[in-house]
Amino acid sequence: MLTTILAGLFVLGVVIIVHEFGHFIVAKLSGVYVKVFAIGFGKKLARFRHGETVYAICALPFGGYVKFAGESELMDEPPPELPEGQTRHPLDETPDSEIPRERYFTTQPRWIRAAVLLAGPFMNYLTAVVLFIGVYLVQGVNVVPTTRVGDVAADGPAAHAGIAPGDTIVTIDGAVVRDWYDVENLLVREPEKRKVIVTRSEGRVRELNYEPDVADGRVSLGMYAFASTRVGRVQKNKPAYKAGLEPGSVIEAINDTTVTNYGDLVRIINANADRPLYIRWSTDGLAHADTIVPEPKQVLKPGSTSEFTTVGIIGIHPYSERRREGLFAGIANGFHTANAMTGQIVQYLGMLLTGKMGVKTLGGPITITQMAGDVANWGFDYLLGFLAFFNINLCVFNLIPLLPFDGGHLAILGIEGIMRRPVNRRLRDWLTQGGFVLIILLMAFVLVLDLSRCAGSTPGGF
Repeated sequence: MLTTILAGLFVLGVVIIVHEFGHFIVAKLSGVYVKVFAIGFGKKLARFRHGETVYAICALPFGGYVKFAGESELMDEPPPELPEGQTRHPLDETPDSEIPRERYFTTQPRWIRAAVLLAGPFMNYLTAVVLFIGVYLVQGVNVVPTTRVGDVAADGPAAHAGIAPGDTIVTIDGAVVRDWYDVENLLVREPEKRKVIVTRSEGRVRELNYEPDVADGRVSLGMYAFASTRVGRVQKNKPAYKAGLEPGSVIEAINDTTVTNYGDLVRIINANADRPLYIRWSTDGLAHADTIVPEPKQVLKPGSTSEFTTVGIIGIHPYSERRREGLFAGIANGFHTANAMTGQIVQYLGMLLTGKMGVKTLGGPITITQMAGDVANWGFDYLLGFLAFFNINLCVFNLIPLLPFDGGHLAILGIEGIMRRPVNRRLRDWLTQGGFVLIILLMAFVLVLDLSRCAGSTPGGF
C-alpha cells in the first residue's frame, strides 16, 4: 500500500510540476508577470516568495496552476481590497493594480500567449522523450532473444503467408533479424507495404509474402515469439513472488500438465483465477513446488473495446534480455516510442469520442495511483515508462479544444486571430463555465468507476 501511494504521488507530482513549469518558464522568458506557481488546488499549506512570484503547495494534490497578471480582467474580478489600516502580507500575491499593464498576460501578442499555452503540453511530451531516451541509453532495448515463431493466430496475416509455429525468421526484406524486437520493428514499419520474409524450419528455407493486418490504426502481426517457460521478471507482492519464484526460474509443470512454452503457461494460469494450481519449477538446478492461487484481473476481451473478462495472473514476465545500442539509436528509439504512444493515445481519444471505445476504459486518480504502484513493483524502469506514458496522456488531453483546457484557450486565440477582434467575453465565460461543468461531471464519473473497481464490481483499466 505504501509503495502504491508513494508511486502515485511521484507520478502525479512530476507530471503536474513539469506541465506547470512549461507555462511558467516561457511566461518568464516572455516578460509576463507570474504571480503564483502552485502545486495542487485549494488551501495553501505552504508558500514562499522568490522575486515577484509566490510558490505554493495546496491541500488537493491532483492538479496545479500558474497565475499570470491580468487574468483577473478575463474573469471580471475586482482587485482585492484590504481593510483600512491593514497592509498586505509579504506572501500574498501582488494585485494587478500594482503591476505594469505591459506585463499582463492579456496584453501580450497572440503568438506569445499561444507559446505560453503550448509550453505546458510540450514540456510533458519532451519529458516523456527524455525518459524513454534515458531508459534506452542506460538499460538498452528490452528484447525477446529469439526469431523463432511460437503461436500463430488462425486466419491471421502470418497464417495467410504460410508461417507456422516453430519457423525461424531469418530476414525481412533482405534485412537480417537478430531477435523478436527486430521482427516487430521491421513488420510494423510501413504496415501497408507487402514484405518478403525468409524462414527456416528443419533445414528447409522458404521465401514468403507477408502483409500485416491494419485496422483502426492498429497493426496485427498474427504471430508471437516462441518463449520458453523461463521466468524473466517477478512482480513484488504477487502470488509468484510470495511462493519464491525468481528471475531465471524454469516452470516445468502445472498440476499434472507438463508445460514446454510460455503460451501454455499463460493459457492455464489465465483460465484459473482464484483456483489453486500446483506448480513445479527449478531455480539454479534446485527443484521447488508450491500451490499458487492466481489473482483475478479484469482485462478487455480480445477484439473488444468495451467488454471485459476476468483472467488469472501470478505476476511473472517471460524471459527477455537487454540489448545495448549506441547514442543515436537510443535517441531515435526515444522519439519513436514517444511519437508512437502519442498516436495511440490520439487514436484512443478519437475512438472514445466516437463511441468505438467503452467509457469504462477511463480511469481517475485512484486508478492512476493503483497502476503506478503496480508498475513500481515490476521495477523502477517500469515506473519511469509509466511516468512517460502519463506525461503524453496529459499532453494530448490538454490539447483538446475545450475550455478550460490549454487547447480551448488556443482555439479562442485562433478564432480571435481569424476575426481580428477578441471573442465576446460573455460567450467565452459561457464556454468556460460549460467546460468546467463537463470536467466536473467527467471527474465524478471516473471517480465512481474508480471506487467501483476498488469494490470489484466494475472491470476497467486506464
